[in-house]
Amino acid sequence: MINLRSHGGRALFSIHHFKSHLFSSLSSSPLSSSSKPPSLDQPPSPKTTDFINYLIKTLGFSKESAISSSSKVRRPTATRNCDSVIHTLRNCGFNDDQIKDLVLWIPKVLFYRANETLEPKIRVFLELGLSVADLISLLKRNPNLFELGLHSRIIPTIDYLKTLLGSNERVVETINRSRWLFSTSIALKMFTANVVLLQSYGFSNEKIGKFVHKNARHFTQAPEWLTSKLNWIEGKQGISRDSNEFFRCFHAIASSSISAMDKKMEVYKSFGFSDNELSLLFKNQPYCLALSEDTIRDKLSFYMEELGYTSSYLVTCPSLFSLSLEKRVKPRNEVLKILKERMLAESKSLITLVNYPELRFLDFLRSFEDEVPSLYETYVNSIR
Repeated sequence: MINLRSHGGRALFSIHHFKSHLFSSLSSSPLSSSSKPPSLDQPPSPKTTDFINYLIKTLGFSKESAISSSSKVRRPTATRNCDSVIHTLRNCGFNDDQIKDLVLWIPKVLFYRANETLEPKIRVFLELGLSVADLISLLKRNPNLFELGLHSRIIPTIDYLKTLLGSNERVVETINRSRWLFSTSIALKMFTANVVLLQSYGFSNEKIGKFVHKNARHFTQAPEWLTSKLNWIEGKQGISRDSNEFFRCFHAIASSSISAMDKKMEVYKSFGFSDNELSLLFKNQPYCLALSEDTIRDKLSFYMEELGYTSSYLVTCPSLFSLSLEKRVKPRNEVLKILKERMLAESKSLITLVNYPELRFLDFLRSFEDEVPSLYETYVNSIR
């Protein structure tokens, strides 16, 4: 079982400066008031009516969409600010459809200060490498993103990710994979705590960077969650943290709870797998535990009850657990049965044929056109 230890000397990098900014108060806010919106039973105020008309005439909203969007804005101000925002968005590369999409989701964006709040923050993300479409997706997940301080939150977070991941490209990919990273200070606190946790386990800087890059969406979980998964892999499955398979195993089970994985282990055991065989199978093919309990039963029933494979044999053929029974294994098994009945391809095994790429397998079938003319067509029809 892994034990947590303090390894301050092994710090991946100092996060003290970053954390001092991370939890600072939000420094930029929209121009609109924070007072409660008017009751829906009351007629809209003149400024709300002006905003509804603006959305219809300027951005092509339907009346229903304009009314719905206006209800999300607390006491809209003069629409002349909206013109400045739209002008800024266009200058930053947003086309009219993208502006309409953004305003439909986050209408308050039209009341941000265009030059002081909006443009500098947009430029930071675009210069990092996010596309306009990426940025809109990020904003939809984090509608208060532009209310975060540019120098107290956004830039320090991006710089932190650059130090951790090593390139702008990987930062962009990580942001896109974990679009809620900017959602709350708690999310970022969890992210940094999990990085420090991995460092305390003795993982190299390079491994941590790769791990975070691939599993970014899980890094806003509490460190206790990550600890339980790491302990389960090393302590229960006996897979060393130093092995190349360690993080691959984590990625495979990250979306399952510990109790769910234990139940899946019991399914395998009910078919005769020993603890040692399960650990070896998991190491060779981690996604054997990413399958649902029903899928595991279906695969084991076919392999062990219909084909007569043993658990020890299946451990040596881990790819059988990553292939579709209905689209890959069973159709090719039927082909193999036909060929063997005709004393053809007797040297071929099912594990060999199911691992052929599709084009190679089709070429293999064509080689029997003279002996079994309908074989190719029968197989192709079976997988449609």
